[in-house]
Amino acid sequence: MYENNNKWAQFGATLSLLLLLSFAVKANQTPIENINGVPVDIAMENRLDEYLTTVGDEGVDSKAVLFGMIEAISKDTPVATRARALSYETFWYYYEKEKELAFDKLDELLALAENTELADVKAEALATQVELLQFEGKYGEAFLLLSDIEIHLSRARIPRVRYYAHNLISRVYADWNRYDDALRHLLSAQEAVNETNNERTPIRQQFLDYSIAIIQTELKNWKGSLKTINKAIESAKENGLEYDLPDFFLHKSYVEAGMGDRDASLESLRKAYDVAKKDERIYLLPTILNNFGDHYMYEKEWEKARSHLLEALELAEEVEDVRLAQTIHFNLGFVDVHQGNTETGLQEMREAVQFYRDEEIKTEVEAMLGELAEAYEFAGQYQNQAEALKQQMTLSKELYQNDQQKNLANLQQLYESKDKEQQIELLERQNELKEQLLEINQQRNMIWLLLGIVAVFAAVFVFIMYRKARKANLRLKAANTMLADQSLKDPLTGLWNRRALQKEMDERKKHGERRDAAIQSDGLILLDLDFFKRINDKYGHAAGDAVLAEVSRRLQMVCRDSDKLIRWGGEEFLFLVRNIDDENLKEMSERILNELAKKPIRFEGHEISVTTTIGFIRLPFSGVSENQMDWEKVLQVADMALYMGKAHGRNRACGVTELHVSYEDARAVLEKDLSEALSNKWISMETIEGPKMPNKDQS
Repeated sequence: MYENNNKWAQFGATLSLLLLLSFAVKANQTPIENINGVPVDIAMENRLDEYLTTVGDEGVDSKAVLFGMIEAISKDTPVATRARALSYETFWYYYEKEKELAFDKLDELLALAENTELADVKAEALATQVELLQFEGKYGEAFLLLSDIEIHLSRARIPRVRYYAHNLISRVYADWNRYDDALRHLLSAQEAVNETNNERTPIRQQFLDYSIAIIQTELKNWKGSLKTINKAIESAKENGLEYDLPDFFLHKSYVEAGMGDRDASLESLRKAYDVAKKDERIYLLPTILNNFGDHYMYEKEWEKARSHLLEALELAEEVEDVRLAQTIHFNLGFVDVHQGNTETGLQEMREAVQFYRDEEIKTEVEAMLGELAEAYEFAGQYQNQAEALKQQMTLSKELYQNDQQKNLANLQQLYESKDKEQQIELLERQNELKEQLLEINQQRNMIWLLLGIVAVFAAVFVFIMYRKARKANLRLKAANTMLADQSLKDPLTGLWNRRALQKEMDERKKHGERRDAAIQSDGLILLDLDFFKRINDKYGHAAGDAVLAEVSRRLQMVCRDSDKLIRWGGEEFLFLVRNIDDENLKEMSERILNELAKKPIRFEGHEISVTTTIGFIRLPFSGVSENQMDWEKVLQVADMALYMGKAHGRNRACGVTELHVSYEDARAVLEKDLSEALSNKWISMETIEGPKMPNKDQS
């Protein structure tokens, strides 16, 4: 388990960054000095450097020290130093929950930046504004300011300003999952740190190495992340800055597990435990011990897992970490199930799930439901397994929709702002055009006098400009076509995505179908790879990506030119099959089962067997008009058929072929419980078994 989203930790990291910016209080008659040509009050710089060493000291009144320095600032203080003081004062008020005063100080800071040409002051003011917008949850507005900060950063000269601003920009980009950009700015922050040589330099460098390692992990650059976190560990040891070593070793353990080196991961966990215990960081020990439990659960060493989990539970209760305690209870329940205490273990797991439901932490519930389904499967309770998977699927879709809505809201802000910028740019171009027209009118008389010569040159000029404009338009058209195509394609597999299907179905609804649905119609084939999570857990996410790419290639061999193959999400794929009858739809489903299972997929010397479970159905379904039962409702029936296939053993195709009652009579049941409709004999279902697989773990 790897946690890096704790709210208080984020506030602490932000405060540390602000402290590292260090502004100093002006002493009377102190000479002004330059940092790379930027005037500053060096006495204030030095006093704040001393102040930084006392932050957090219970014997020091930090507020008195801070505002004592601020009171010494006058209009004669260099603007760079005044801006730094205002920035720090802004954050002081914000942390003290005096938001109105904080934003008043921010306005002063922005006004100060507006009235100076110093790029360092402008960058610092905008960075402060972005930080507050992030705290206020206004992520779209914060994102829009990044380009302005970057413009000023290109001319900024003070290393501490560049260090702070690049760090901040990196965090914003990481929040938007733009990890390449985040890493680029962390490296720029590192360049700024390399220009300094004081007691804060190793602390900043160590923080940057840790941040870079996290971004590299998000990019699945395991080797790079391992190298960077090892560098942070060595730096901490060399400089006597060992307080963060447990966190570093925890991250190293996570990276090594991602690389499949379980022994090294376990050794790093032991080091994290030893250092945390030595430094009496009791609050970290439950997390570390729970990770030990996870490791031994993965290795199926149940007694070792139980021992570490019980110790973790005792410490979690001691430090009153209620949520971690519930996670540990869940893991203990999983161990119980595998040791034969089935009902006790399942009950403990269900209670942990209910706790997170009550807390409304849906991401944790979604993850736990998958593990609970696995426990039900081990216990042979397949009906409960199917129900858990169904709940997980529903919650996963809800989380996905919530994320989409949040992203759409932020993107809408971006779009509106960019639209305004484009309108301004268009007006400027129109004004330029009007000026050019006036100039042309003034020169018209001269043009008539030189008509013969000008006509020749004008013809040549027009021809050249026409060719250039035509080429530019062709390039623009090609670029727009490529962008439109990319927006409809899945980047990993190159297949169509959900948006592509939605677009096609919107066209279908708009124009209607022109063929006789009673004779021939379309088909939907929804498939989900079996035990895909085990592949990721056992061989790593790089192997999972390789499997998805190879599965996509094999599916494309089955796909006809008239069909559409879509990556539906995760390990799910969807065929929209044009002009097909029942028999051919069944035959195609069977071909998919055989094509995927015919031979293992090779990855770094491993042979990974892959099977799939399929739900298929015709569109429109059993003569029901698409006005009554549109493609999304039909696909929902296929989805339920797929999960019935999962619940009855996987590696098979289940198709709903006929509706024996009116749609109005069956509608309520079809939308929530396919098994009830089948029991009532309202529908017909056909099952196609996949090829027999070797008697071993498919993952």
